[in-house]
Amino acid sequence: MWDYTDKVKDHFLNPRNARVIEDANAVGDVGSIICGDALRLMLKINPTTDIIEDAAFQTYGCGSAIASSSALTEMLIGKSLAEAEKITNQQIADYLGGLPAEKMHCSVMGREALDAAIANYHGKSYEHIHDEDGEIICHCFGVGANKIKKVVWENHLTTVEEVTNYTKAGGGCQSCHMRIEEIIDEVWVDLERCGVPRPGFAQTPIQGIKIATTTEKSCGCSTKGAALDAATLESPYFEKVDSVVKELNAGFTDGSSIEIQGIANNDVKLKFNGNIASGMMHDMTLNFVKSKLEALLGDQAKSLNIQA
Repeated sequence: MWDYTDKVKDHFLNPRNARVIEDANAVGDVGSIICGDALRLMLKINPTTDIIEDAAFQTYGCGSAIASSSALTEMLIGKSLAEAEKITNQQIADYLGGLPAEKMHCSVMGREALDAAIANYHGKSYEHIHDEDGEIICHCFGVGANKIKKVVWENHLTTVEEVTNYTKAGGGCQSCHMRIEEIIDEVWVDLERCGVPRPGFAQTPIQGIKIATTTEKSCGCSTKGAALDAATLESPYFEKVDSVVKELNAGFTDGSSIEIQGIANNDVKLKFNGNIASGMMHDMTLNFVKSKLEALLGDQAKSLNIQA
């Protein structure tokens, strides 16, 4: 039997905002009754201020799906769209005091419904703001490769069981387990490139990239010896930015590095070198730098304009 927190039980037995908003201007539909869970999220957004003035839901699913949907509506009311877009599935679970591992897919469904509603508000379909789901990996539940990659990346999942808990993929005939393991390994290669150590694994060498064999340890320098101006060194953000850059540089194994170019007021200019300097790796590394600074600076990080 799963162990539910008191807050999960409360939101299941006394769901908030389980109703219809007749004049909703943002509606997101996700899931499938055939697969066991479906959710409609309705938002009333002020078109002048982009503030979410009301949020409600209708759902078909288990108690965790009802509780997650209820919690999400409470989290959304009063927030701006920019703030709402930053809500993660883990934050929905945390709001409830945690969810059983086997029920994390309910918080993921809530996050997807929010994406779909915001897309609808902007006159787009959910598919327009996301890549196609890609190759269907789990035919039992219709889960594609891109959804699996996304949850592995965002939640640092390491096993097929965890992927099943977050997406239901692999929970049927199990014929897709080998392919899910391959996707997990593929995503972790990119995570390691961004300096995230995979639990229980040695750092993965990147094929086609020469790994330094010198025994001299890298200093993890953030400036490559370049002199920084006084404004940068005196910035209240310099120490935190410098610590994040040094931490990531120490984790790169493919010759990539990050340099601090300068900090002026709230503008932080970085330089990416090597494999992280372009394409998907550039974007993922920049997002990872931002998330690390948010963890260190809290709300102060929201005012930073970080460029690379």
